[in-house]
Amino acid sequence: MDFLVEMDIVVPNDYDSSLREDLITRERARGMELASEGFFKQAWVVPGRRSRIHICTAKDAAHFHELFTSLPAYHFTKCNVIPLVECAADEPIAIEA
Repeated sequence: MDFLVEMDIVVPNDYDSSLREDLITRERARGMELASEGFFKQAWVVPGRRSRIHICTAKDAAHFHELFTSLPAYHFTKCNVIPLVECAADEPIAIEA
């Protein structure tokens, strides 16, 4: 199952600089692990912001949550997650009246 994830990592400005460096190092390492496992299918940066947009792949929503919350900077992350359901391009969209 795929998920569209818009995420901003917001570490407080007064966060201890040595803790910040450690957090960045651990976040990059875990992110690379998840990428090599296929969790991060695609990624884009948002110019002018510390934001990324990802397409993530997991077995289901619970598995997505397990993997996403394993990122060390998770507690500093604002995110919007949209589950994606594949459909044919010519399939009509149901619109309620």
